Amino acid sequence: MSVRATERLIGDVVTVTALPESPQMVVSAINEQTKIITTVWFTASNEYQQGAFPASALDRADPKPKTKK
Repeated sequence: MSVRATERLIGDVVTVTALPESPQMVVSAINEQTKIITTVWFTASNEYQQGAFPASALDRADPKPKTKK
């Protein structure tokens, strides 16, 4: 299910729906008129990356299960 392009999404973690190995990305900006969401993430080699995606291409990332001690 795609995300909604609203200001409340900033800071949330999302993934690209069509990519099975999509990195987990943090939403940094949103253009509500065009429904384009700007995200940032780090690669495996610790390089900063930034990308812009339509809201329909993104899903919220599944939260990692909390472990009990």
